[in-house]
Amino acid sequence: MVSGFDKSKISPGGFLILTSETDVTLPNGEFVPSGYQFRNDFHYHHLSTTDMFVPCGGRPGSITLSNINKALKEDGYSPKWKIIVEGANLFITQDARMVLEKKGVVLYKDASANKGGVTSSSLEVLAALALSDEEHKQHMQVHDKDNIPEFYQNYVKDIQSVIASNARKEFECIWRENKETGVPRCILTDKVSKKINDLNDTIQSSNLYEDQKIREVVLKAALPPTLTNLLSLETILSRVPENYTRAIFGAYISATFIYTYGINSNEFSFFDFMNKLMEGQKHV
Repeated sequence: MVSGFDKSKISPGGFLILTSETDVTLPNGEFVPSGYQFRNDFHYHHLSTTDMFVPCGGRPGSITLSNINKALKEDGYSPKWKIIVEGANLFITQDARMVLEKKGVVLYKDASANKGGVTSSSLEVLAALALSDEEHKQHMQVHDKDNIPEFYQNYVKDIQSVIASNARKEFECIWRENKETGVPRCILTDKVSKKINDLNDTIQSSNLYEDQKIREVVLKAALPPTLTNLLSLETILSRVPENYTRAIFGAYISATFIYTYGINSNEFSFFDFMNKLMEGQKHV
């Protein structure tokens, strides 16, 4: 916890105020009656002006249309931050996001920035479903922190790789669409998500999964290599419920296609995408 941080490491002008502290004087002479209130409002403090703002943790609705003026510099127009990446869910309300983007802030909302947790938990569940009890005990359980299973370490790297790849694709897709259309990024996040979900629904209702060749190509690309190196694809398919592998199949195709071709892509683009996917072209 931050309460265990060694304050001797802080520079002369720096400070650490815990939420439990009261009546604290900062190095610049400013008096802080409540550490809790100071924490809650610090994003509006003059010392928090920065190029990039990454709010993390809770406190939904911290920046709203009613207090957005506090997010501006003394000139009453320029934002305190150039870039905002929401690491906290709902920290900024949608109407406040619109104001910030209109004033030139590059903003990526929570729904785009916070997908890593969902990816991580989903792949953890996948490992639990694919491995037998004995295999899971051997490869995924850490009984000695100085002797972590090699599979576990490599699987973690696989998950990190997937998260980083998806984050970059989401960023580039939204950035490209914003430059081409001028639509605010906070709206494009929702549009991209809806487009991916709609395409996934279409894929799930089709017979695409029944095509063995397509199924194998897609799942080999979508599944973590550490898992497929330990277990054959055939073994994974025999152990993991079909509705789960179908979900992986549809999500991989729909997300990769939309990230590559954009939200205004058409049926011909999808045909071209699937051909390239089957041919194993690396840029897909």
